[in-house]
Amino acid sequence: MEFKFQTRTEQILSVLKIIAWVAFFGFVVKAGAYVISYVVSFSRPAGAQNLYMGIDLLELRNHSVLKYSTLIAAWVALLVMKANVWYRVARIISLIKIESPFTLELTRKLEKISYLLFSISILGYLGSTFAGWLGEMAQQFQNDWNAGEFLFMAGLLFIVSQIFKRGVELQSENELTV
Repeated sequence: MEFKFQTRTEQILSVLKIIAWVAFFGFVVKAGAYVISYVVSFSRPAGAQNLYMGIDLLELRNHSVLKYSTLIAAWVALLVMKANVWYRVARIISLIKIESPFTLELTRKLEKISYLLFSISILGYLGSTFAGWLGEMAQQFQNDWNAGEFLFMAGLLFIVSQIFKRGVELQSENELTV
């Protein structure tokens, strides 16, 4: 019975690792598409009218290239940070050993991801505020920053990392008593 549980857990971790890699590549591709569209919009200003997935920032680009560039830079930074989170998740899943899941290295990596998620929430809040300040010209970007959700995930993951830290302590105490 225990062998099936381990096999099942390993299967679930394998599927989760695949999902993490797919999410990582998805965010990398999306960030790359924005960068390419942004670069093209400088040689052909009308390119800002259909930047990526139908997003129209031509009015903003015509109004201020600096504000346009700042908005795109913040958005691409956010996408790269999200890709980084999924990359780290995929790497963590690779580190997990079913026999002794609680390791100090895993705990540190979970904490780093929680800090990265917190950074994403801050950038999301700033980006949302900036897009709101730009008003009608950046209307399509006003609701896509998800700052609160990432703050919640950061807090949740930080709590999990602290639980893992306690698990490392208990596991090392248990190994010493055996």
